[in-house]
Amino acid sequence: RGMNAYERLTSYWPSYDSISPEARRAYLQWLSSGRKAPHANIGYVFLFFYGLERRVFVDAKTDQAAAGDIPIIIAEVERLLSIYGKNNSFNNYASRFVDFLRQGQILARRYQKAPPAPLPYGYEMPVELRIGLGQLAADKQPMPADWALAWVLSDHNVGKRTPVTRCKEAFAQLFCMRYEERYGAGMVLPQNKTRLRLQYNTASAGLPPQELDGLSGIPDVTATSAARKKLQQLVDECTVQLEPYSRYLGRNPDTPDALEGLLQLPVNLWPPTARTALAELKQRIGDGMVVMSFGELAGRLQSAGSLSREKVLTLARALESLHIGIEPDVLTGSRTPKSEDNVALFATQADDGDLRSSPAYSAASVTLDLACAVAAADGDTSPQEIMLLSQHIDSWSHLSGAHRKRLKAHLRLQLNQPPTLQSLKMKLEPLAEPAKRVVAAFLAHLAQVDGEVSPAEVKLLERVYKTLQLDPQSLYSDLHVASSGSSVGSSQTTPSIPGASPSKPVGGFALDQERIAQLQRETEQVSALLAQVFVDDKPAEPDDVVVEETVEDTSSICGLDADHSAFLRVLVSRTEWSHDELEAVASDMELMLDGALEQINDMAFEHFDMPVTEGEDPFEVNPDIMDKLPL
Repeated sequence: RGMNAYERLTSYWPSYDSISPEARRAYLQWLSSGRKAPHANIGYVFLFFYGLERRVFVDAKTDQAAAGDIPIIIAEVERLLSIYGKNNSFNNYASRFVDFLRQGQILARRYQKAPPAPLPYGYEMPVELRIGLGQLAADKQPMPADWALAWVLSDHNVGKRTPVTRCKEAFAQLFCMRYEERYGAGMVLPQNKTRLRLQYNTASAGLPPQELDGLSGIPDVTATSAARKKLQQLVDECTVQLEPYSRYLGRNPDTPDALEGLLQLPVNLWPPTARTALAELKQRIGDGMVVMSFGELAGRLQSAGSLSREKVLTLARALESLHIGIEPDVLTGSRTPKSEDNVALFATQADDGDLRSSPAYSAASVTLDLACAVAAADGDTSPQEIMLLSQHIDSWSHLSGAHRKRLKAHLRLQLNQPPTLQSLKMKLEPLAEPAKRVVAAFLAHLAQVDGEVSPAEVKLLERVYKTLQLDPQSLYSDLHVASSGSSVGSSQTTPSIPGASPSKPVGGFALDQERIAQLQRETEQVSALLAQVFVDDKPAEPDDVVVEETVEDTSSICGLDADHSAFLRVLVSRTEWSHDELEAVASDMELMLDGALEQINDMAFEHFDMPVTEGEDPFEVNPDIMDKLPL
């Protein structure tokens, strides 16, 4: 009858000659059925694996046909790992077996090529990576960023939290950027005392440990603490920067490229599709300005829904990093645009973002809002009025070029949707009456720049005066003063009537340059007055609510600190150490050997009731503890 290959009929370390007839039959059935039953007794997998080890380490030494089987054996072990790799013991032996066999001939200056990929299994760094790093140290060559990245991803002594694995591509890109910023061509690794000696401890008790030849003189840089601590610092910095995006991915695993998630990343880490959309937007803006609805802007960047104010602020910062300004300026407290609201995008300079709003700018903005309200009073803002307002902005030399450019974007939006007087009332209430008189008279002057004052404009100006709590009848005095070319604020007793301003010259409208110069002086005077209102008018931005993730420190072993955990991983990489060899490892890691061994063995007794090492010279690693340590 058939035997159940899943049934545990062997010991943990089986031997074919000592197992029962039932176990042998089950083993042979597992072999004949393709060695692929996923829940088969792991003892049968080890029995087969022992034979593969013997074929490589015994038969291949003298049999050319057996040596030719090594590539086939590697492929078979990798297949078995894909089925039985969840068993930690088999994973450990099989992965190290494959890594050991792949080396073949040791390449000189291996670091001149791309580093090997991290092993998908096992707890040790790939042999080929350790060789390349050792050669970098021996040749005193700087370690390139891609080799530094391969080190941190492969070394279990480097603590890695959730963002490193959840945001793999973003972490790799950010780590390499930060590494090159800090170390240029790369850090030069120390030529430490510990020599690279790579040993494969066989699973079969009948075979001795195997040594990799050709490593003479190559230092084992993974046994140093200084370089690893520098890399750990970089990993931690990158992890902190990626935590918001990692939390987003944890909540939204199906939309990694949505704008809501990408706004948690620096723009240079956005995926190619999103960066292409930004490049197309920047090209469309050029050196000028583009107006579109906020919904269209968000849609171009693959927004999955409405953006919170915090996300809109982040988007504004992201655009600013690409030298694209956005109006309304949410970063200085402007209200968050709705999907249907228009926004103006314009080109900025590298240092424009540092200027932000100032009292003078805020005053000029309110002056412009009042001017737009007056200019649009007749239901149609004339080209002359638009031209004049734009020229005024250009002439306001008390403002920076960046501020004048933003004011033009502000003007573009306000002319489409002029502000109401009610919305401006709160900003103007703190002004003293003399200042209000100057502001009102300036607007009266501005209203007739196109050659006439319409009844609708007069009606609005009356409302402006009323809003400012001024006598509406003084409007007519101010209009008369404006028509005569006098300065605002001059006393005038004879009122003027609407329409009494000079008529348009024949052949079309012509701007009066003298009047424009006068308006420029008046504008600066008004801005100076309004600036008093905005000295302390800076809205506070709401803080983001950060929800911390609970993450495990993968570098720690059973409560040991990072240095002693790293020492333990080096210690168990061999079955035996001379006192001098282990003293060199401890020195490289800036540890005292006796104290380190005492701490490690105390931990082992506490958790497993057995020591890690026995003897003193040589130090022998206890084989029974290998499957118990969470390495």
